[in-house]
Amino acid sequence: MEKENDSKIEELEKCIDKHGKDIKKLKKKSQRKMTAMKFVGVIFDPEKFKTGEAEINDALADGFFETGGGIVIALGKWENKGKTVKKEWTN
Repeated sequence: MEKENDSKIEELEKCIDKHGKDIKKLKKKSQRKMTAMKFVGVIFDPEKFKTGEAEINDALADGFFETGGGIVIALGKWENKGKTVKKEWTN
């Protein structure tokens, strides 16, 4: 049993050493902050997507980088002119 405890203690000491080294590395990292944000729209149209693609490539060349992926979709709802439309937004 004592041998088993000694083994566990050694294992825990190794973990503590590793975490200590990780903490030192994190403290050495330079503090950075975001100074600009840019949203680039890409139209999903075979004839128009190249414009958005070029804008993304230009932004990447200027030092911007992707901070998260996503898609923004423009939606429209068409109704007949005489129909009453509910005016509040719902999710």
